[in-house]
Amino acid sequence: MSVVTQIVTRCPACGAETFHYTEFLYEAPYYGNLVVSVGVCKSCGYRFFDVDYADAGSPTRVVFKAENGMDVAKSLLVRSKTGSIKSPELGFSLEPGLHGEPFITTVEGFLMKTIDYAESLRALEPESADKVDEFIRKVQRAIEEGGFTLVIEDPQGKSLVIPWRPETVRVEHLDNTQPDIASTVGDRAPGT
Repeated sequence: MSVVTQIVTRCPACGAETFHYTEFLYEAPYYGNLVVSVGVCKSCGYRFFDVDYADAGSPTRVVFKAENGMDVAKSLLVRSKTGSIKSPELGFSLEPGLHGEPFITTVEGFLMKTIDYAESLRALEPESADKVDEFIRKVQRAIEEGGFTLVIEDPQGKSLVIPWRPETVRVEHLDNTQPDIASTVGDRAPGT
């Protein structure tokens, strides 16, 4: 890790010239070079933290087909701040939004998080409880049995699935006219 920028400037919160701001260049597995920005105001205590990509990537689509519960439990999902995730069979889509949160978890962990979101929705919209309960049952069954697809699209190409079994994932490079079927991340698979 190396310091790229280090300055004292005006605080965006209180306006005092006591905001200490530093940018670091950091090389992270799967993501490549990142710019890590941190700042703190010595006057009001305002804090700032952000991570951005230093290198531009090319758009990808990762298609992961979970055929059984082991595929779900043992495969890792790496989502960058620009990646979107959808499952046609399970009926959901997760878009990154303006400040998408990157994460690394198992596919099972991700699906458990979708259940948490669904339970929050049920609490906020009791009239949708039956639909939400049906969705939760469907996701719980998918965690145990597989039988679904995750499609991860990322304009920066930083999101991926590290599969338990290499044959369950395909990476398509969207700037080419044909998918690159040979481009799998199976050589990094934990179960091989």
